[in-house]
Amino acid sequence: MNKSQLIVKSHNPWLRRILLFGTWLGVLIIAIVFYEFGRYQAGYHRIEVAAERERMQAQIEDLTKTNLQLSGQLTIAERSQAIDSEAYGVVRTDLKELQEEILELREEVEFYRGIVSPLERQAGLNIQTFKLDPAGEESLYHFELVMSQMLKNDRFVKGVVKLHLQGVQEGEPQTLNFKEISPNDSVGRDFRFRYFQRMEGDIRLPENFLPRNVLVEMVPQGRKAISKSFPWPFEVN
Repeated sequence: MNKSQLIVKSHNPWLRRILLFGTWLGVLIIAIVFYEFGRYQAGYHRIEVAAERERMQAQIEDLTKTNLQLSGQLTIAERSQAIDSEAYGVVRTDLKELQEEILELREEVEFYRGIVSPLERQAGLNIQTFKLDPAGEESLYHFELVMSQMLKNDRFVKGVVKLHLQGVQEGEPQTLNFKEISPNDSVGRDFRFRYFQRMEGDIRLPENFLPRNVLVEMVPQGRKAISKSFPWPFEVN
């Protein structure tokens, strides 16, 4: 004879509210990201850039408050021990993604501050940032270059960018043009912008090549060229 079993399932309305709010917040964040990407492509007017920076700062404050609220609710849920491990993991993931989004927004605010506050930085053209990240294949890397122009000059600037990889191959110093090591001809050279422009692409390291630095040179029409060197951020065996 089979014995009947009593199954008790925990019911936690707080958990359901947290998960519902996290889902809504995730959709909002995705919408914000796509909106900002469209704004990048369209370019900014001086007043719009300043207003955008203020809006993003307010958004950071709101997200920070939401983060604190979720953290408090998570603590309550932990103490009550009424939340199962899977749902607990979902809430933890939402909190982590929210914190990462806040960090990204802070970085964007700093970027806009550099554009709308020319007194804080050198006026004129500037090689803002250069980043390298592994691209998922051996010896393949993705780069992103950001060039900017302080708002004291509202005219469009155009010209070419020269990117060189400096290193050692078979004991001899070598300097390679990014065009030579781009696997899919993804390296652009021309630029034209008023406030800022992003340029990105992929490069693949040649065999037995040990990179040391990346030299970025902007050659604008009718202006003096500027250059900046960035150290190679990864170890290469």
